[in-house]
Amino acid sequence: MAGFDFFRSRPAGYAPRTPAGALRAIGAGLLPTEHFVYASTSVKPLDEEPFDLDSIERLLARGDLGIETTQQLKSILEKLIGTDDQETALFGAEGINALEGRYVNRIEALKKSLAKAGPGTAAPGSAVLRELARQYFELAALHGRASSIRAFYLHEAFASVRAAHEKGRIPRSDLVLMVDILVALGLHDQAARLLEQIRAEEDPLVLMLGARVAFHRGQYVKVAGFCRKLSRLARGLGEKERRIVSFWAGAPEGAPEGEPNA
Repeated sequence: MAGFDFFRSRPAGYAPRTPAGALRAIGAGLLPTEHFVYASTSVKPLDEEPFDLDSIERLLARGDLGIETTQQLKSILEKLIGTDDQETALFGAEGINALEGRYVNRIEALKKSLAKAGPGTAAPGSAVLRELARQYFELAALHGRASSIRAFYLHEAFASVRAAHEKGRIPRSDLVLMVDILVALGLHDQAARLLEQIRAEEDPLVLMLGARVAFHRGQYVKVAGFCRKLSRLARGLGEKERRIVSFWAGAPEGAPEGEPNA
């Protein structure tokens, strides 16, 4: 059977899901070499059932996952815990422990770094405290919306970022993290006061954050006001931000259609 005609008429039976599995099957004479190319180039969404445990395991092995990918991965692992197969459920539980343990290890390493700064050394670097706050915040994001553990990590994140700027204003580079923490804690009024202190009426980032905080406070007229200002600064916005601004700049009063997100 020549070339990829194999895939149009192949019989049902053993079909390895990964390139490594395909190579083993080819070596054993069970499949033609075309299957290795197929297994190497086919793309299956990670959250599509039945779950591809090999792909999940490969992703778990990576240490550079962003928070959104980590959250998606944890939701998949939680589904695996609920399966009837004990081995699969154990895989899911161990995967979640690995994800959370990665954050705990980073936090412990950062705390040790801060502890080394004694009386005769330079003050702890604000960069270390900012990174500590980010790690706490992302760990909190893995614990749902109404978890006491989540609340603890959020308070630790807030204390860390505040300590980083104890003697001065919070710079623009840390605004998103600080507002994210305050909004997650439900401290919307405090987030609004923080942005008022910045006094950067022509800064698209500050305006977008202001719109976001106003949204959470239920102040939809203010959201529209922020977005009208932003519409005059379109060159400083990305495509997603322009779509949000386009809607809210002409939004009727009292119609929450989506959160402005920096």
